[in-house]
Amino acid sequence: MTDPELPNWNWFYLNFPWIGGAAAIVLLILLFCTNLLRADQSRPRWLDYTWLSWMGLLAYLLHNIEEYGADMFGRLHQFPKDIVRIMELPSYPDCPIPPLYFVAVNVTMFWIAAPLASILSRRHPLVGLSVYSIIMVNAVVHIVPSVAGAGYGAGTLTAAVIFIPLSIWMIRACFGPGRMSYATLALLVAAGILAHAVLMVPMLLFLKGTIGSTLLVLLQVMNPFLLMLTLWLGERWRGGSLVHQLPHADEGA
Repeated sequence: MTDPELPNWNWFYLNFPWIGGAAAIVLLILLFCTNLLRADQSRPRWLDYTWLSWMGLLAYLLHNIEEYGADMFGRLHQFPKDIVRIMELPSYPDCPIPPLYFVAVNVTMFWIAAPLASILSRRHPLVGLSVYSIIMVNAVVHIVPSVAGAGYGAGTLTAAVIFIPLSIWMIRACFGPGRMSYATLALLVAAGILAHAVLMVPMLLFLKGTIGSTLLVLLQVMNPFLLMLTLWLGERWRGGSLVHQLPHADEGA
């Protein structure tokens, strides 16, 4: 597959969302047809922290398809084109943002870090929910401009119909009396805001010539692991007081 509007994007850059989509089909089957991705089979899967962690990954893989695969109007690889338009940059191949930036953001976060967080969620429930840090903030980033009059942008549909309902349910299932505290939820959101700052600020510095492309990409590779580290430290803060209401919180100490 090639794209005349993205002439310097190679095969993998153009097709990684479809590879993620194939993984999403596998995840969908495992989530709803097996118990392999559940930590506590005595509870409904919709209340299981580990199951919800994997569910967040599934949601974002579907979101990637709308952003980098085909959007609701059938336009291919539209999200980077939207970024170029919004930032008033020249089109590819003259756009200064390296294609690897977009791939590094998504492949590192959703092919490596998010599955690792889901595996760790059995002992570290807050780390396991790290994907929701991205989901909740990203939903706002997509939906608010659309409502404010900017119109549809690639990713807005899945942000509205998947991210928002799933985030509401995750909050209901994971936070409140007998669950994690609302202070923990605030940390989850704050960590997501910080992660989005690491997405945007280095790009602006790169466009100003302050940093090079290698550092720009490296920061995106590091970003999801810094997010997980932040949430892990939050779990350990004051002896785990933020997650002390969770029935099995002591397992993550």
